[in-house]
Parts: sequence; C-alpha cells; structure tokens
Amino acid sequence: MVGDHTNHDNTSSGGMKLQAAVAEIRRLQAKVAAIDQEKADKAVGQDEEE
Repeated sequence: MVGDHTNHDNTSSGGMKLQAAVAEIRRLQAKVAAIDQEKADKAVGQDEEE
C-alpha cells in the first residue's frame, strides 16, 4: 500500500547500519567541534599577544 511504512524494523541489518552511521556522524561532529574549539582558543591566544 502506498504510504504504508510498517516494515521499518530497527533490529534488522538496515537498522544496525543506520545506528552505526548515526554513531559515526556524532563522532565526527564531536571531532569537528573540538577542532573548532582549538582554533577559537588559538585565536584568543593570538589576540592577547597583540
């Protein structure tokens, strides 16, 4: 039936792949946030030297 999405089972291999992808995205987001924070800290340090 069109629009019937009852076949979404998060315990299937597709669900596990999705969970792994979400976990990887979150890991990368945390890494980017840490890098951005390091850049901001470095910029503040350079401003203080001037």
